[in-house]
This record gives sequence, structure tokens and C-alpha cells, in this order.
Amino acid sequence: MMRQAVDAADPSWTLAAWERGLREGPLDRAVTLLSAVAGLGREEAERTELGDRDAALATALERLTAGTAIRGCVRCGGCGEQLDVPVHPAALPRGPRYHPARPLEVEVAGVRIAFRLPDTGDLRALAGTDDPRAGRWLLLARCLPDGADGIDEEAAAVIEAAMEEASPGAAVTLAVDCPVCAASTVAALDVPALLWAQVQTRALALLQEVHVLARAYGWTEPDVLALSPARRAAYLELADA
Repeated sequence: MMRQAVDAADPSWTLAAWERGLREGPLDRAVTLLSAVAGLGREEAERTELGDRDAALATALERLTAGTAIRGCVRCGGCGEQLDVPVHPAALPRGPRYHPARPLEVEVAGVRIAFRLPDTGDLRALAGTDDPRAGRWLLLARCLPDGADGIDEEAAAVIEAAMEEASPGAAVTLAVDCPVCAASTVAALDVPALLWAQVQTRALALLQEVHVLARAYGWTEPDVLALSPARRAAYLELADA
């Protein structure tokens, strides 16, 4: 069910998303965030392919951070050092490279194989799979109309390449060089986690502002949140004077 999309920079939305996200795991948080920023029902948000999902969340992240770079963290695969990685929301992929009205298919050994792109529901189905190989074939089976029976390694590789080409934003990776040991570490970029971190940081800051202004002026939370950021900052300065 389509609902009205909201502005990720809206303080009321930030607090509502934070409050719900506290009770959820990473996959449910991703659905919650997408449902709100794109105006989708939860079921439709769950079925949104990962590239489209992360494109919408990247746009919300850019809005929430006013386009400034944010910091991600990666642990070096060589020495274990924690590395800071600047992430620019505006540079993240937006939109698919496929035509939504056309069926997705690929040809392998003269045979046309139809497929769909993975969504959050597929990731949820893989959550209990510890074996990467088993998870890979389970994902393929879910994304093919007739399952993965009869699909060999060659066909699987072709299908996976076609998926990545159709929706490059679904699996963005970063290569980071360690200044300590010079090892290069490749890490997947988790857009929902980045957005959630910003939502959490901003929500706690908003709650602090509400706390200070409510004590100083007797205002309610809606009163404080209705103020523009500039006015809130000015009143906070006066309250601290």
C-alpha cells in the first residue's frame, strides 16, 4: 500500500524512525526506513529490489547529512586495524540499469533463463545460512522462476553477472588500503546501516535539544520540533547563557 513519502530531514520523522528502529534488527530497520522515505507499505518495501532500496536510502542519507561526507569504519583484513572510510552519499549509485517494464533474462548455452533481482525478503531467508556457498545457491533458487535445479556453475556465474549489471547499486564495495600494513581490504557498503547510524545520532541530538528547551521555556516536544534548526540553535544559545 502506497503512503505519503516523508522528508528524511524532518525531525519528527527522525525520532519516529529511531524509536521504531531501536526494537528492530538490521533487516527490519532497512524496511522501516525505506517504507517511510519512499511512502511504501512494509510488504512492498520488503519486496523492493536491493538496488532500488539502497538508492532511495542513499537519497535520504544525502538529505539528512546535507550532502556532506560521513565516516564509515572497516577493519583491516591484514592487521585488524580499524580504518576510517569517508563515504559521500551523493556518489552512491542511483536507480537501476534495466528497464522496469522488460523481463530480466540472460542466455546461457542457447537457453534463455529468466530471473528477478534480490530483495530484503531474500536476505531474510539467508539470515540463518552460515555457509556462503549454500547461501549463494539458495539466493539463486529464490530468484529463478523454476529454482536452481539444473543450473550449473557456469550458468550461475552468468546470472550473477547479469544481476550485478542490471542493479549495480545492490552490491557496492569499497577497497581500502591500510596505512599500517599496506594491505587492501574490500568491504561491502551497507547503506541501511549508514542511514540508521545518522538517524540514531540525529535523534539523540534532537532529544537533548527538546530536553534543554522544555526545561528552559516549558515547551512541549512538538513545540520544539516545529522550530526551524536556526531558531532552535538560537534558543539553545539563549538557554545556555
